[in-house]
Amino acid sequence: MSDPVSHEEPQEQYDRWSRPAALSRRGYVLAVLVPLLVAALAFGAVTLFASDEPDLRGTTVLLPASSWKPGQDAGTEVLQGVLRMDDAHCAYVETGQGNVYAVWPAGWRATREGDALTVYDTNTKPVAVGGDAISTGGESVPVETFDGEPCLPDDGEVFAIQGSVTVAGQ
Repeated sequence: MSDPVSHEEPQEQYDRWSRPAALSRRGYVLAVLVPLLVAALAFGAVTLFASDEPDLRGTTVLLPASSWKPGQDAGTEVLQGVLRMDDAHCAYVETGQGNVYAVWPAGWRATREGDALTVYDTNTKPVAVGGDAISTGGESVPVETFDGEPCLPDDGEVFAIQGSVTVAGQ
């Protein structure tokens, strides 16, 4: 007996390199973009809800700052006067000898609501408000020591606060 003659067309050899794509071009784009968008939304939500920025009220006031932190050596001079804010929204201390612009410890901040000034320590605890009679320690230094810091005079000296600020009557 002879083999029956097949009328089927011969099948091509299997070629593993020329298979059709698993996804279309649109599918590949979506496979990349969807996880990226989900990650961006998640990052945005975490940033919004887990921000360690304090909830300070008002407009930020430019407060010149030094690198001094509690525990470091401190000057022995005393600055006493009334905390004020000038027309340029810069904090200063009004003393019997004139206005003294101060450089505050690292991490301190200030805000204003209208003409009401509030100064906060590194823990965002209000330290003093405009009009308070304050007292603090530190040292007078040439203003050039703090080149680039905002709200300082062009020449002369400034007071580098190197200690806690106390409010009279508290």
